[in-house]
Amino acid sequence: MKQNKAVSVVMCTYNGASRHLREQLDSIFSQTVLPSEVVVQDDCSTDDTMAVLEEYAAKAPDGVAVRIYQNKVQQGINRNFFSAMRRARGELIAVSDQDDIWLPTKIEEQAREMEDGRLMMCVCRSEPFSETGAPVRYDRRCPNCNLVRLFYASMMGHCQMLRRTLLDYIPSEAEHPDIYRRTCYDVMTATAAAALDSIRLVDRVLVRQRRYEEAATYVKYDARRVRHADNAAFMVWYGIRNWHRVKPWMNAHFRARAEFLEWVWRKSMEKDAFMRARHADMEATPTADNRIFADGVRLLDAECRSGVGALMTLWRYYLKYRHVIFYTYERDPIAMLRALLHPFMQVYNYSYLVGKR
Repeated sequence: MKQNKAVSVVMCTYNGASRHLREQLDSIFSQTVLPSEVVVQDDCSTDDTMAVLEEYAAKAPDGVAVRIYQNKVQQGINRNFFSAMRRARGELIAVSDQDDIWLPTKIEEQAREMEDGRLMMCVCRSEPFSETGAPVRYDRRCPNCNLVRLFYASMMGHCQMLRRTLLDYIPSEAEHPDIYRRTCYDVMTATAAAALDSIRLVDRVLVRQRRYEEAATYVKYDARRVRHADNAAFMVWYGIRNWHRVKPWMNAHFRARAEFLEWVWRKSMEKDAFMRARHADMEATPTADNRIFADGVRLLDAECRSGVGALMTLWRYYLKYRHVIFYTYERDPIAMLRALLHPFMQVYNYSYLVGKR
């Protein structure tokens, strides 16, 4: 079978022995292009996860090294994934959950996109499914991974293939504890890549995402989020009524993102200056010195404040980016109307921050 020596698959596990771990490993070992290694880091499982991993390490395809680590102290999702990714030896890191199913061409198609050496991240689509009756919803429209969109959502980790050097743009938990408390690792990696204007979508489903209520990332089905005029009207009414209760929590949430974005900008400029000093004739490295980043900083600044002035700024940028701020492209005048209503609808979306709706 073909193999891409540049690709490392990174998987984190926790009590996955009975959670379809074998099926996911089978899908990785059945790729049309195999990785050079599979790095698995277990977060103190108490079941037979380690035994399953050792079984698969012993029967891995020729040329695929399976390296297994187990934490002595439980680290949680963010620490575990970043620690595991930094153990990878390949130039490209394909992130894997323990319970999904990869389509056979996932590594091949994403690695092909990453042949553009300046690209920091390639993402694909994933389609949820359930064998337990857990409600799932899949939007078949083409998503976008614009920086402004990623302020309000993210490209899930299992969709990501990233260049290992992208980790240089991610602060440690000690350097930026607030972003670790308020977001997940895949939000940080996708936001950093988008800030560098260096993220690309493969518009194909390459992962089947298994959904069940015990999964760490499972979000309960919310009928209010289904696209419908009645739901939109309810969310606007809810947002106006609860604005003063929820907005302070939203301000703190977006302040962490704004500080993270500033960290990415500073690190990108430092890295660019360092590389140019060593290689005066080199091509420019990806930096956050671009128009979308500058507008993103202003938008997040408004999200961190309350009052009429902040609301006017939000409307300005929501209207400017109305075709990318939502999951997918919206035509005018619907896009303009949604942009104007978006600040109030966001209150409903972020009401989980205060613990109730």
